[in-house]
Amino acid sequence: GRLAGKTRGVLVKCAKPGQELRADLPSIGPQTVEAAHAAGLAGIAVEAGRSLILEGPTTLSRANALGLFIIGLPVAESADGR
Repeated sequence: GRLAGKTRGVLVKCAKPGQELRADLPSIGPQTVEAAHAAGLAGIAVEAGRSLILEGPTTLSRANALGLFIIGLPVAESADGR
């Protein structure tokens, strides 16, 4: 995305096709936020309803403090309708 006149990347975490979601959801946490910031990214996008935010209040607070966004994206349907 474009932020403050600089083009910066975004970390996107989503399930792989066929990934077993009952035991293996994409996850982010404070370490993910720190790593995204260290890499110079603008923010993090996750699949809404199919991702975990570990240590939620801490993760969101740290993202805010570092100027990163966290956004939930709608789940994309696969070609077979799943």
